[in-house]
Amino acid sequence: MTVSIPAYPRAVPPVPGDPAQVNDCANDILRASSSLDDVDTVANAQSTLDGWAGESADAYRVRVERAGENAATASLTLRAAAKAMWDYGDTLARLKYQHDGLTATRNSLKTQLDQLKDDVDRATQEQEAELHARANDLGYEIARYYDAECSNLERLVEANNTALRAALAPYGDVESARRVVGSDVAESLLTRPGSPTQGSTPGQVADWWAGLTEAERFALIAAYPEVIGAADGLSASVRDQANRMMLDRDLAELAIAEETGVFTAEQLATRDNIYAARDTLAECEDYDGSDPTTIDPITGEPIPASLLLYQPAAFGNDGAIAIAIGDPDTADNVSVGVPGINTEGTSAQRYSEEARNLYESARLSDPNSTTATIAWMGYDAPSGDDLGNTVTESAAIAGGERLSDYVSGLQASRAGDPPLMTVIGHSYGSTTSAHAASDAGLDAENLVLIGSPGAGGGVDHASELNVPQVWAGNSSRDLVAALADDGWVGGHTLFGAGLGNDVAEDDFGATRFQAEDETRNPDFRNTEDHVKYYDRGTEAIFNMGQIVVGDYDEVHLAEHTYDPWYSSPIDPEASRTPSPTVDADDIRGRRQ
Repeated sequence: MTVSIPAYPRAVPPVPGDPAQVNDCANDILRASSSLDDVDTVANAQSTLDGWAGESADAYRVRVERAGENAATASLTLRAAAKAMWDYGDTLARLKYQHDGLTATRNSLKTQLDQLKDDVDRATQEQEAELHARANDLGYEIARYYDAECSNLERLVEANNTALRAALAPYGDVESARRVVGSDVAESLLTRPGSPTQGSTPGQVADWWAGLTEAERFALIAAYPEVIGAADGLSASVRDQANRMMLDRDLAELAIAEETGVFTAEQLATRDNIYAARDTLAECEDYDGSDPTTIDPITGEPIPASLLLYQPAAFGNDGAIAIAIGDPDTADNVSVGVPGINTEGTSAQRYSEEARNLYESARLSDPNSTTATIAWMGYDAPSGDDLGNTVTESAAIAGGERLSDYVSGLQASRAGDPPLMTVIGHSYGSTTSAHAASDAGLDAENLVLIGSPGAGGGVDHASELNVPQVWAGNSSRDLVAALADDGWVGGHTLFGAGLGNDVAEDDFGATRFQAEDETRNPDFRNTEDHVKYYDRGTEAIFNMGQIVVGDYDEVHLAEHTYDPWYSSPIDPEASRTPSPTVDADDIRGRRQ
């Protein structure tokens, strides 16, 4: 029997290069572009000096303006180079994926050839026609694999390389680049209706961004990362890109200052916040297995983190920062955690850890839905010299407006695909969150108040918060929660003192859930039990996880406090034995 067996298919043509390294290079180039853009701005501002006139002043002005022009040209050139590199890297990633698919095809063809050879060796004469047909079919598949698909891959690889060379070719020197780059369109884009600089709502910002071309968006991120990174209404991925660019630029400038020992006043005031942002991201993205909360408990994959707000000099150098765990752009469930007093930029690591714990709880509560949890430190919480503001609601009122805009921005960036939104306010952050709901139209399904000293003096009932679901999780041993108004005569009746009614009380009307801890103080209210709500394995973190994913029937409810006329307020939770802590690591093991 003679069956002509095709030769093994040749190897898939290589796709040289690493898309991640290409994108890293593009990011470095873009950061350099942004720094040069600042040089241009400074040069223009300093080209004339008050009180200086004459030939020397004119010569100075000409040289400085020329340096500014060169910096602007270099900035736009580097921006174009970064864009070309990003496009190249994106195409390279797709080609790598195509290469992997063709490799799998080749391996399958080789396996089929080996099987054909074995079948021919054992075949009878009656099987010859069938084996000829199989051999012919395999020959056709191998020819198509190489002549069509592999050859096409080679053409695409060369086309990608050619496109990059062509994109970079016009920028051989400054004069050539000046003829090519033209003017910077980014500034004019910020004057369009809907721009974040025009007092626009988050929804208007989202529409403005949707109307821009890819090149225009890229130009804005490069030229104005501080605007784009803080713009409510833009996607998490866009804000993360802009904020990381600013962070990397700040770190590079700090590295030079550390080396030379020469710091600006702003660097000295903000460097702790800058380093805290860097260290927090590194901690959230440390996927070596040492911290289980950086690995998804269901999939075993690393949990993405993003920098959704980065303003190290905000609020008198207290700083503003937001870190997301998971992907807010696609998650079925999104939560925003709002902390209380003494929150500054240096608090980022603590609150990002809380966000990771909540993410874990939510994922374990519902493995079939996706979740993102955000630690939002985006308002001027009382701290340091401002701690006296804690007894008033001024910071909570202003913070509530910021919070409402932030949440509306998250929703606007997901128009047509809204997530289940939950806002969780802790301590003074609960008062801030309540003001966002009662005063500023908080766009959320759930409002969770934990360790709450009150929901604001003007709110007598949960229905006044205008949120579908209002939850209360005060621990019976929490000293701060005891500062809320109870009884027939509350603090809000005493010339405005106090932060509002006890949100766990029956008259307030919130749904109370169990939030006790096995390690609670056996006898007294204290401040240690005020900071346990986000601890892994506690009643509170379990119940908040259920709320975040919308499994309300699984929430373990608690009896409300009540205030009989004949005694001081009574909390039934004080005498209940807390449930055994949920062993998150054990659940992870069983899930996996």
